[in-house]
Amino acid sequence: MIDRAYCRMMARYNAWQNKSLWSVLEAIPDADLHADVGLMHGSILGTLNHLLWLDRMWLHRFAAQPVPDAAMDATATMTADKTAWWTARFRTDGGLRMWADTLASVDLSGDMAFYSLTRHDDMIAPRSVCVMHMFNQQTHYRAMVMGALTKAGHDSYDANLFGLVDHDLFPGAPG
Repeated sequence: MIDRAYCRMMARYNAWQNKSLWSVLEAIPDADLHADVGLMHGSILGTLNHLLWLDRMWLHRFAAQPVPDAAMDATATMTADKTAWWTARFRTDGGLRMWADTLASVDLSGDMAFYSLTRHDDMIAPRSVCVMHMFNQQTHYRAMVMGALTKAGHDSYDANLFGLVDHDLFPGAPG
């Protein structure tokens, strides 16, 4: 269904999108990022923190990385400000890229068992579906954040997957 090339592309896309998002966040006062704007996790920073926590949880499941150091009900406050978020985000994106770069075909096959904190139940699901879910989740949460940012009058950025080609980030693209 998916392969290492897909994971590498999506990990690069994720890192590129987070870097682009950071370029917008840098100009926004921390107080604005902490304000409740009606997102699922209240504030923009709270939603970004939750996504950071989710990525770390998936890295724990896929690559035996440490469990995130915040409980699920405290994900929105995992980092105190945008600079701390960016530092943690940059490191996590590096971990995702290293994981994707070292995958073997067998790493994406078969089922995986895990405990779902949202469903409060043990789960067994195809590993490839879980990987696609992680990458889809990243796009979903960033889209919510970008909607809140543009609604507040802040700049947007190129979120098109094919934009990787323009930025020389697409593995194997003709050049």
